[in-house]
Amino acid sequence: MAPTPTYLVHVNSPWTLIANPCAGRGRCLRVAHASADRLRQTGQEVVVRLTEYRGHGTELAAEAVRAQHNAVIVCGGDGTIAEVLPSLVRQQTALGVIPQGTGNDLARALSIPRAPASAVRLLQDGTPTTMDLGRCGDRWFATVAAFGFDAEVSQIMERGDALLSGTAGYLLASLRHLRTYVPPRVHLSGDFGEVEQEVFLVAVANTCSYGGGLRIAPDARPDDGSFDVCLVASGLSTTTLLSLMPRILWGGHINHPAVRVLRTRRIHFEPLDGQHLLHADGEPLATTPATLQIETRALRVIRPTAAAMANAYDVVPAGAG
Repeated sequence: MAPTPTYLVHVNSPWTLIANPCAGRGRCLRVAHASADRLRQTGQEVVVRLTEYRGHGTELAAEAVRAQHNAVIVCGGDGTIAEVLPSLVRQQTALGVIPQGTGNDLARALSIPRAPASAVRLLQDGTPTTMDLGRCGDRWFATVAAFGFDAEVSQIMERGDALLSGTAGYLLASLRHLRTYVPPRVHLSGDFGEVEQEVFLVAVANTCSYGGGLRIAPDARPDDGSFDVCLVASGLSTTTLLSLMPRILWGGHINHPAVRVLRTRRIHFEPLDGQHLLHADGEPLATTPATLQIETRALRVIRPTAAAMANAYDVVPAGAG
């Protein structure tokens, strides 16, 4: 694979900061304005834009691209990031993230700190590079596309039917959904060949985690040109599933004999028992049949360098005197 190109952020080029004013009961709005103020103190011109309805983030990001802004900064979570992705694909405008969502799985994959002040400092010191994205038709995703049990639990979370938010809410919703879940039968094809079976779940991962830090595909990387596909067979007892689920927190589930990890640049889902939902980045993605493929270097994103991480956390690098 050829070296990934890198770019410089020019401090005098305007940035657009996009935030959902209703997220976190207003906390996201406060963080957005405070972050913009911090950036302006360094001489960075920042335009704050607030989303007003579903899909508005796509429009605001497109405006930033047309205005040739150097970066679009999302103050929010994976859902808001998913909205801006279509406008930033293969553009010179880079994505920056100030994590303020319930999951923050893309920020986690990019090693972006949760503390707003640290994330802002990273934006100042970080270097834009490129990362891969997943594509399904004209839809894009940055983290993990879920099929089967995962997708149904993600839909419960997206509808707001879970009792809690974040990782705890995801795990609790999973435990409740086990009682009524019916595993689908599906035909899968990709670089790995063909698989036809009843599955508990299939997770197509561009990054290692979803659901707020559940490491469903611990070796997945957003710049390696492939998906890691975690396939869990059906037919497991409830006791086995209950013992397997906590292991997803650290990726220990992949050593279970019912779990397979496949690598592919493309995967096609052909249902054998009716249509089923695919879910990605906290949002509905598509219904089967569907084809997902990796698009290499599709997004410019501000990622931390070693020096930027040290500055963001106020850590003295090892060996420094």
